Amino acid sequence: MTDYLKAQSNDLKQFTLPYYKLKELLRTGWIEKLQIENSESVASHTLLMIVIILFLASKYSFTSEKKLKLIQMALIHDLAESIVGDITPETMSIIKKQKAEDKAFKLILKKLPQSKLRRELSNIWREYNENKSFDSRFVHIIDKMEMLLQADFYQKNRKNVKRSNVAPFKKSVSLFVKNNTDKFDMKMNSEITSTENMKLNEIKEILAYLCK
Repeated sequence: MTDYLKAQSNDLKQFTLPYYKLKELLRTGWIEKLQIENSESVASHTLLMIVIILFLASKYSFTSEKKLKLIQMALIHDLAESIVGDITPETMSIIKKQKAEDKAFKLILKKLPQSKLRRELSNIWREYNENKSFDSRFVHIIDKMEMLLQADFYQKNRKNVKRSNVAPFKKSVSLFVKNNTDKFDMKMNSEITSTENMKLNEIKEILAYLCK
């Protein structure tokens, strides 16, 4: 029994270790561009994404299964950063960043004891990065939305943060919306239903409004 409990405890420690690292990993953008003290961590960012998902899941009456899937996707979307760190667009190309994160994510999966969990998380990771399904596009939008809400919080609650300081973050999200217009076009996305497309468009409009 003692050996069993020891094994279970070790498995739990192995699974949660990357998340403990994310609790201590601060989001690079806030530090480099706003010189924020006690800035948001990657884990904090993930937590607030889940909060937003829960809010919107209630608004759109998502099923429990879909809600769980979205939360799982949010929980792993930055998990590779526990190894590679929070890489900003200015320091590495998107292609190189994706390769580095894919390699890191595979290393994390290899250390997980449960094959079923490894397969499940691997599939969700792949779906998120392919960015073709409703769930993946939803979570990508929430990722940007949380950043805008955090920027708004800093602007209103940190004395040294002005509107001009957070403008670059809003501009980057505006470009995201502009450059991904096709991803919200139902005719170009056979994997997304008309109802899902309407929801994506509404969330995109909220995102665009937050950029103002």
